[in-house]
Amino acid sequence: MNSPDVRRLFLALWPDNAVRDALVQLQRRLPPGIGRLVSGDNLHLTLIFLGSTSAERQGCIEEALTEVDATGFSLQLDRLGYWRKPQVLWAGSAATPPPLSALVRETQDCVHHCGGAVDDRPFQIHLTLCRKVRKAPRDLPAVTPISWPVKAFALVESVTAAAGVQYRVLREWPLAAGTSE
Repeated sequence: MNSPDVRRLFLALWPDNAVRDALVQLQRRLPPGIGRLVSGDNLHLTLIFLGSTSAERQGCIEEALTEVDATGFSLQLDRLGYWRKPQVLWAGSAATPPPLSALVRETQDCVHHCGGAVDDRPFQIHLTLCRKVRKAPRDLPAVTPISWPVKAFALVESVTAAAGVQYRVLREWPLAAGTSE
C-alpha cells in the first residue's frame, strides 16, 4: 500500500494556536516519565479514522464533505483519561455538545456514501496527550477546563517520516456560525 495514490487519512478537529498552547501546558504538568508526549504540532481530536485511502475515494469523500451542514460549537476539555490497551493518556470532555454529535454523524454518512468503513464503536471525545503509558497514572494534575471554539473540521494525512509520524492538514471545511441558544 505504498502507492502514491493511497494515503493514510483521518477527519479531525484541529486546534487553533491558543488551544494547542493550552494543551501543551497541560502536557507539561503531567508527571515526568509518564510516557511519550504527542508533539504539539500533532495534537488533534479524531472524528473518523479513514485509514489507507485511494485517491478516488479521497476525492469522493472531499466532495461529499462539502455538503456537511453543521454548526460550530464550544468544546470543553475538562478531564483526563487513560486506556490501558492502547496505552494512551487523553484529554476529554464530560459532555458531548449536540453539534459535535451531529458533525460526527454527518461525516460518517459522507464516508459511507463513498464506500468507506467507519468504526462502529460509539464516538468518544478524546485527544491523545501521551502514548506508551504503561500503567494507569496516579497523581494526575487537575484539569483547568480548556474552552475550544470549534469553527472547522479537517482532512488530515498521517505521514511516517524518519523523525516519527507527522500529521498534515490537507483541507478544512468551515462550520456554520453557532446559534446563541
